[in-house]
Amino acid sequence: MTTPESKTAHWSGSGRLRGGRWGIWFFITALRVLGLRLTYALTVPVAAYFSFVSPDVPAAMAYHRRIYGPLPRWRRRWLVFRHFLSFGRALVDRTAILAGQTRGFTFSFEGEHHVRQAVAEGRGVLLLTAHVGNWEAAGQLLARLDVPINVTGFDKETPAIRALLNQSSQARFKLIPLTGSPTDAIQLVAAMRRGEVVAMLGDRAYGSPSARVPFLGGTAAFPIGAYVLAAIAGAPLVTVFNLCEPGGHYRFFGSPPQRHEMPPHHLRDDYLRDCAARFARELESIVKRDPLQWYNFYPFWEPEDFSPIAQNEPARKSSKAAPNRARLAPSRELSTKL
Repeated sequence: MTTPESKTAHWSGSGRLRGGRWGIWFFITALRVLGLRLTYALTVPVAAYFSFVSPDVPAAMAYHRRIYGPLPRWRRRWLVFRHFLSFGRALVDRTAILAGQTRGFTFSFEGEHHVRQAVAEGRGVLLLTAHVGNWEAAGQLLARLDVPINVTGFDKETPAIRALLNQSSQARFKLIPLTGSPTDAIQLVAAMRRGEVVAMLGDRAYGSPSARVPFLGGTAAFPIGAYVLAAIAGAPLVTVFNLCEPGGHYRFFGSPPQRHEMPPHHLRDDYLRDCAARFARELESIVKRDPLQWYNFYPFWEPEDFSPIAQNEPARKSSKAAPNRARLAPSRELSTKL
């Protein structure tokens, strides 16, 4: 089993931004002085640099093979550059939006009524999202809900970098840093029982209890803690995603509220696995809209389970076998921690 600290060789597992204090200060200052468009241009050489030296490159290429199938070497390098450039621009957008500089953006919300319906129940809400697009853009919606917003995440930034980010931010939500300890759940459940919104990311296990489910032609581990927390708190769970479209337009997607109740213990593993599989299907449909807006740059799939979805029929047949192996695989994380 992995722990939150075990994947620090990869950006996605480190909980930190790359570039160090001065690199982050440079882009915050550039955004303030030069504006959004010129700051975008500055991300091009940075993306080019990291597309050759970053330890995240092999994982990015493995993900691209699942989406696009076998590609010549130059095309794989080009996709890595475009993916890292997309991520860099998402970080610029994130900084601008959190600083209140939203003039260069537009927003639309599909399914906002689902979120409002869940909030109106007065039992708190768990928003489950993923590292897709730019979740900070959803703050334009959350600010209108008129309830306290709590955002969770593993925050491993150094104090100097965290202070720099806080100075540039006008965020209206409370960050609840996670440690990987079972006690993390206490304050999250308490917040929902006060009628507040808790936002969680559902596509990185970080060593927490997880279920192996089908995803993009293979088997991957998805965390199951969100469904347990929602059941304990009695709060509806709403799946939400956000994607960037041309022209700086952010489109928000919200699904109907789900209500979770834990079944008897002998049925719990299968139930939680089904919950994770449902989220994986929703995430897959969003990722396929724009594959280069999913920012999970680390080995996400089991290494022996590789079935590119863009290849021929035999590859698709082998991908159909993966769900059965995943469903029958023993889940020690579920049985020992719940």
